[in-house]
Amino acid sequence: MSWCVFAATAVVITLTTVVANVVALLALWRVSRVPSHYPLMSLVTADLLVGSAVMPIGGARELFVFHLDKTLCSVWSTLDVLGCTASILSLCALGWERYRAVTSPLAQRRDTAKHLAMMVWPVATTVALLTAFIPTTEHHDPGKAQKACTVNINVGYVFGSILLSFYTPAVVMIVFYTKIIRSLSAPPPIRAHRGRSPIPEVTSIDVRQLPNLNILTRAAALIPPDAILDNFSARQRRATMTILKLMTLFLVCWTPFFVMLPTDALCTCVSDSVWMLCTWLGYMNSAINPMVYAVASPRVRKALLGSHTSTTQTER
Repeated sequence: MSWCVFAATAVVITLTTVVANVVALLALWRVSRVPSHYPLMSLVTADLLVGSAVMPIGGARELFVFHLDKTLCSVWSTLDVLGCTASILSLCALGWERYRAVTSPLAQRRDTAKHLAMMVWPVATTVALLTAFIPTTEHHDPGKAQKACTVNINVGYVFGSILLSFYTPAVVMIVFYTKIIRSLSAPPPIRAHRGRSPIPEVTSIDVRQLPNLNILTRAAALIPPDAILDNFSARQRRATMTILKLMTLFLVCWTPFFVMLPTDALCTCVSDSVWMLCTWLGYMNSAINPMVYAVASPRVRKALLGSHTSTTQTER
């Protein structure tokens, strides 16, 4: 019964991850390029890699007893670390983009967000390649373990990799979102003068300078500035809450694994069932991410429904 339950669960998680991320990837290609687009594309790509290349072999290894070829073992282990690390670092890049969007809404952050998304992959690749080259007593030892290909538990590698892959990004995201929440809870610093001109001025920032908002066209001259700013603030809050949900789910899904991994590296005392539970809880994050964003994002929902609108309205 337990075998059947896990088999069904693994199949559902794997198929959901692949389908959801393929659909999200196609939808993101069809919407306008905004700063959050680039780290989101990185996130979806990483999660799709986990679902298509990592989960099927991981599930098969749990369900059946067989030995992976040493080369295949190294490739699978590397892709496992690559996909999961890139997914986590992409969430970190999203956290930065939201932080800048809320605290410096007029700043040009598109190029920086794009470069951060691009940097995710060299860092993740470096962490992933090391798992294949740093020796571990249980990494590929057919005589010691039935499944042969196990996680690299070299103590030095484990603590170095979890620092780059999880703990540093987690701390950075917590700092970003703490500042974001404080900023959003503070009274709005932008206030418009009333009754002076068709397009009133703003004491600190001219609302006409807010980028990429269709509501700030000439036709919007008759819209009260307070309504414009309230709309802008509401968009910021919705977009930030979406990424905040992604970050919360990331912590819930991955914290058990990254507590278990160093523990087992030190004492080799974690049971196979706990390993399996924590690993697949982490994998499940790759299935949840695209669904959370698709549900929360009006732009992505429109793309999913087949809308070919050319709007440049953003979630900034």
